[in-house]
Amino acid sequence: MKNLFSLIIGLIIGAFVSYYFFCPSGLTTAPPTSVVPKGIISPSQAQDLSDNWTTYRKAVNDSVAYKGEENRSSWYSIEDMEYYVNYAQDSLNANGIRLYLGVNTTFGDGGLTTIFMVPTQEGDTRSSPPKDISNADALDMGHNGIPPGHGYPN
Repeated sequence: MKNLFSLIIGLIIGAFVSYYFFCPSGLTTAPPTSVVPKGIISPSQAQDLSDNWTTYRKAVNDSVAYKGEENRSSWYSIEDMEYYVNYAQDSLNANGIRLYLGVNTTFGDGGLTTIFMVPTQEGDTRSSPPKDISNADALDMGHNGIPPGHGYPN
């Protein structure tokens, strides 16, 4: 009788496990709904920002850039960014990421603009802005636009 009871329990557990792994919908829950982050702008607003950069910055930046064409963008894979955010949160207890413009001179005289990311932590008081974690590794080495001077959308 004890063996029969164990057999029945084992069959029930096996059925649930099989159902979970082999049924198309299984016992899985729906994926979490996406939350729209603060600061989302429309494609037309992004176009306006890019056009404004062209109007107010392109000529000056191109005049000092390597080969006369400044870099307009940096591309990072979502995977690299997720890893960096996880690193910042888990290892450094960061509360945000700050983006900086820099100049990569490995291309030659004048270099090309790059964008690098630095984790931040809470400021000294609740009303003070987040401050950089200056001893933390930053994320750079994104890919520039093709061609470098091509504006939005690329």
